[in-house]
Amino acid sequence: MTSEKGFSFEEWRKRLGLPVAIAAGIAVFLIQTPADLSVEGHKSLALFAAVFVLYLTESIPLAITSLAVVPLAALMGIVTPSVALQGFASTSVYLILGAFVLAAAMVKSKLAERITYLIMSWVGTSAMRITLGITLANIVLAFLVPSTTARTAILLPVCIAIIEVFGKEGRTKFAVNLLLTLAFTNATIGSGILTATVPNPVTIDFIAKVSKHTITYGEWFIYGFPPALFMTMLTWWVIQKVFPPEITNIPGGDRHVQEKLQELGSISRDEVKSLIVFILVVGLWVTGGWTKIDTTIACLAGIIILFLPKLGFLTWKDAEKGISWQIILVCGGGVSLGEILMKTGAAKWLAMIIFNALGLSGLSVIVMLILIMLIIQYMHILFVGTTAMATAILPIVLGMAQAADINPAVFALPAGMIIGGYPLLMFYNTLPNILIYGTGKLKVSDFPKVGFILCTVACIVYAICASTYWKWLGLY
Repeated sequence: MTSEKGFSFEEWRKRLGLPVAIAAGIAVFLIQTPADLSVEGHKSLALFAAVFVLYLTESIPLAITSLAVVPLAALMGIVTPSVALQGFASTSVYLILGAFVLAAAMVKSKLAERITYLIMSWVGTSAMRITLGITLANIVLAFLVPSTTARTAILLPVCIAIIEVFGKEGRTKFAVNLLLTLAFTNATIGSGILTATVPNPVTIDFIAKVSKHTITYGEWFIYGFPPALFMTMLTWWVIQKVFPPEITNIPGGDRHVQEKLQELGSISRDEVKSLIVFILVVGLWVTGGWTKIDTTIACLAGIIILFLPKLGFLTWKDAEKGISWQIILVCGGGVSLGEILMKTGAAKWLAMIIFNALGLSGLSVIVMLILIMLIIQYMHILFVGTTAMATAILPIVLGMAQAADINPAVFALPAGMIIGGYPLLMFYNTLPNILIYGTGKLKVSDFPKVGFILCTVACIVYAICASTYWKWLGLY
């Protein structure tokens, strides 16, 4: 939509973002410091207000906003430069980096592509089976590729080719069904696998800073995969009901899949190497509780093999193609900001204000969780991307757990999973949503039609898990 002066809403948002951010920071800074908040905490809230607006509006690149946290925190006298830089030395940053490189190996060797088409050949080519095949491919790729955007990029050409085989131009219910299945099941399954999406390791990092316990890959899987798998299959089912395909069988779909498999030929040596390294790394992740080998160390050790002469096949140029430096910098800067908020007491102070305003005191854990999850869930409407949202929101959630005198993981773990796995309400929430919307086969209203149902159910499911199932497993 374009305004009378010729600027779209998006352009106005970016133009006004920086001045609004500066005004927000100054306004908070000029308020008298509350008696129960330190001067440094007050300053960090001013910094947070400005950065929060910049994250929402993206008036300057997210990576630059995150980098700006370091000099601003030091120049404002909140923390020393070394403390401000600690987020960039976080284990979550290096786990994400290692996972990106591992994914680059999967893509270069074409192992990820082969797995996708094998799944498609196994499930069949009826309309329902194809959408189920894309869901299963998303589940498998979530273990292999640490980026929802990368997984969408792998599968989107497959989906477009199948839609073309369907033979109808423009918008069809089958096209809407298939594309929403691609993006939404991609997101929901990511919440259950530590390396599948960036907010997951960020969540672990924040929990570790408060509780001194680092949740392992295996622990995250035990806690998160069952609800994520349930929600992923529910997502597939809901989409079938809301957008039932016009026909049940698609002529030529199986031929397209078989042609792609024939093009790939027999499994290559590089695919075998990728598979061996992946199995090695995942094996170390799963057994981390017994071997005491850190998740990040296991990942970095594994990817080094991929570069060794004769043993590996990757070059640094190959790896760079798969690394999103913006994600790395947003993660580092966001973790730094969150740590500053927690160290200065600002996160806990702000959480207490929210906690009291919502009247959460005296409520049962499950009711508090549902209310908090719903608030976080519908804040997705304000954010583009989940990494910035995780780094902005999780410190406050941890503060609310402290205010309620509850184990921080009880609030933060489901919050992180909701942030990373359920950006389903609007087409602009994530790049995968934008990619499928960009095909021209969906309307803006298609997203909330399905997303509203799933997001509401997810809040209840994760609140129940946190208050029952995870407690039985010994989380708290």
